[in-house]
Amino acid sequence: MRLINKVAVITGAANGIGLAIGEAFVKEGAILVAGDIDEKKCTEEAGRLGKDGAIVLAIKCDVSQARDVNFLINSAVSEFGRIDILVNNAAIAVKANIMEMPEADWDRLMDTNLKSVYRTIKAALPFMIKQHAGSVINISSTQAFRSWHDFTAYAGAKGAILSMTNQLAGQFGEHNVRFNSISPGAILTPMNEKRAKEEGPELLVKSAAMHAMNRMGTPLEVAMAAVFLASDESGFITGEDIKVDGGLCTLPRYIE
Repeated sequence: MRLINKVAVITGAANGIGLAIGEAFVKEGAILVAGDIDEKKCTEEAGRLGKDGAIVLAIKCDVSQARDVNFLINSAVSEFGRIDILVNNAAIAVKANIMEMPEADWDRLMDTNLKSVYRTIKAALPFMIKQHAGSVINISSTQAFRSWHDFTAYAGAKGAILSMTNQLAGQFGEHNVRFNSISPGAILTPMNEKRAKEEGPELLVKSAAMHAMNRMGTPLEVAMAAVFLASDESGFITGEDIKVDGGLCTLPRYIE
């Protein structure tokens, strides 16, 4: 029970990596506040995770809306008295050549993937400073390190998250608030399965071949890195990025 009675807030908690992190946190004893734009799916998953006695609160949250983010964070504190862990996971992907990408799509992605991180941290940090403890885990991507054709906006947002994480770690370490990130490789999530249906099953084969381990990762493998960063085992670790990428960044390959 590495996270016993710790209050954890996760955005994008109803599917994929966010759901896997929530499941792993609950198994380690955390109190979970799950936020997602898909209220129905989030409520269903919260009910499933809470069947064995775990405390799970589902809240509809569109991270592109400041009022939703503030409600998510304030609900966690009003319900449980504190917030120990914040996982910024919510994200969307838009594939487009930068010369053809509509500015509205660029803004929508940045608002969801990057500005949402600013919103959640701005709302949660005062509580963490007051309690002199907190762990913020930002989900970045190996796209911040390697060229994935036609994902410039996504890669730009994820690269900015790395810089934010490093900056905040240096500024708020004296308050015992830690900031770290995780950069997954290609993970077999519903979002990637949807892309494979749209673009063809060969996408998954190509994605697997990008990695030194010649396979895609699983959401659980990302979740276990998050458990470590959320736990006291990583109490002297801040400003770091953990690549859960099967060796993708060791190889000079890209995905088209």
